[in-house]
Amino acid sequence: MKKQFLLLAFGLVLAGTAVAQTYQAPTGYTLKAAEDYARYNAQVIEAVNWLEATPPTKEAAQRQPTNQFLMQWMTGTPAVSVQLQEYTAEITAKDPNLLMLFLGGWSRYQLQHPETKDAVLLNTEAVKTVLKGYQAGGYKRNKKIESLIALNDKGTLTDWVKAQMKSKG
Repeated sequence: MKKQFLLLAFGLVLAGTAVAQTYQAPTGYTLKAAEDYARYNAQVIEAVNWLEATPPTKEAAQRQPTNQFLMQWMTGTPAVSVQLQEYTAEITAKDPNLLMLFLGGWSRYQLQHPETKDAVLLNTEAVKTVLKGYQAGGYKRNKKIESLIALNDKGTLTDWVKAQMKSKG
């Protein structure tokens, strides 16, 4: 049993490393008509997964074109509408990479669950993406993010998001 677990853990580490090493930011894309955006939905999800798993100190040459692609896609797609709250600036102000994780997390969740219109759920999933990205490493210490990780571990992150949206939204 222990041997199987070690093999599984080793395989997951290799798989994560392979994803990080094989990811290429989209190039040559055209985003004009609604159908253009829909054609890139899978690449958006892949890009967000990569950003979430890859510390900002690694593969910097891929990060800028990935962020550029995501921003261009997010600002024109009819499939996703990210709504920023005041708390978003508070938790991401120290590092713009954290804001990209928030935007990307919201977009990914909305693409994967197009029926979801619940702003609390979408905000919570976006924050969870920020937390996962932060935990991947490469960020300066951020006490606010660390407190949100503790709330997430306790299962109370959604309550915190709801309170933020109510008091400041």
